[in-house]
Amino acid sequence: MVDIRFDEFSSIRIEKNLPECDLLANPLLTADEIEFIAKFYNFLEKDLDADIKKLEELNYFLEESTEQQKAEVIVKIMKKLADNGYYSVVLDKDKYNVGKIMRNVLIAFALCGGRWSEKSGKYVGGNWSIEMGRLAGGTLFCNPVDYKANKYQRENFLLPVARGGAVAASAMTEFEAGSDIAHMQLHIKDEMDEVVLEGKKIFITNGPLAKYILVYGRLDNGTLGAVIVDTKDQTLENFKATRLRTYGMEDAFVSRLDFKNVRVPRENLLEGNGLDIAFHQLTEERLVISGEALGDAAKKLLYSHSYAIQRTQFDHKLHQYQIVRMPINEMVRQLHLLTDSTINYARILDSRHDAMSKQLARQAMGLKIATTELAFESSIHCFRTMGGRGFIRQYSVPIGFLDAYCMIHGGGSNYVLEDSESRQLFKYV
Repeated sequence: MVDIRFDEFSSIRIEKNLPECDLLANPLLTADEIEFIAKFYNFLEKDLDADIKKLEELNYFLEESTEQQKAEVIVKIMKKLADNGYYSVVLDKDKYNVGKIMRNVLIAFALCGGRWSEKSGKYVGGNWSIEMGRLAGGTLFCNPVDYKANKYQRENFLLPVARGGAVAASAMTEFEAGSDIAHMQLHIKDEMDEVVLEGKKIFITNGPLAKYILVYGRLDNGTLGAVIVDTKDQTLENFKATRLRTYGMEDAFVSRLDFKNVRVPRENLLEGNGLDIAFHQLTEERLVISGEALGDAAKKLLYSHSYAIQRTQFDHKLHQYQIVRMPINEMVRQLHLLTDSTINYARILDSRHDAMSKQLARQAMGLKIATTELAFESSIHCFRTMGGRGFIRQYSVPIGFLDAYCMIHGGGSNYVLEDSESRQLFKYV
């Protein structure tokens, strides 16, 4: 097994957090919110950092398959998150002084962005891939199941995930339809005691690891439905999950799913319209992804800033060149504005969770687009600042250069929203 790193290249030394990139320095956070996120950062350093570093290490060895080793680490991380109340936020709402959606957003920011640790004197890096796994199981599965599950479904599917940390997934996107739910083709055929699934899904995070998958499809009457599939630890007959290699998100088990005459007990079918079930969790998901993207942007800006101060090129430190310094300053300003907006919207949605308006959902989508674009731009600038080092995995792994590339389009939703925005002034076109 060959380690592809070069000893001649020195590592980037992040010597202290920039207050401008530090979530705990945000003046909008309440004392309870600061206490919550400070505890999470301590948990990240004490319980998760070693596991995240192990995942990073596995990306440097290309001569043999590391798939199984990675899977074992990810399953362990999700269990640790669940044991500490960080995997799903749908249970124990009265236990916290911080709202459900706010907690979800703060965890996402911290898990993607990491933070400088005064205790250990080092930077404890986050991992966007791990956060995507948490989002897939803890939010996209648990939220809609919590919304519609009966007693049997809660006990057998929700609690093992939300409290026990079982890996779960949500399967909506398809090959031809993308995230356009109206054109979903997977068929859920009702056969009295069973429902039969026939179809395929794509870009499903946690697919090859999931114990339970919430699958959306078209019922016999043409409406959308949602059914919980117990994969029987990936041994379910006629079901196959295949990992999909993406540009970025190296540690996320993104996959395609095949259902060929897969039979599921009818009692696993959630009551209600699948469209309502799906949209129930999408607004919160948009804010959580906003938190993820902002954390990632803060991480990239911190690396850019640190490297620009350390690196000498043509007898000048990189930060002395305006072409390096000015974009960092501008993106830090954007980071402030978008973080403040995300915090405010999370607070509003927590106070109005049972009366969510289309306007709030639309604004949440706008935040998701703006924040993922900032993460994308921060990645580009960090890559450019580092020069040739940006080309090699030695640096791209801990920084996660290409992670934002996987999120920039948001399932194609940016086209829909930005097009609707552009048409506001052209109503007769």
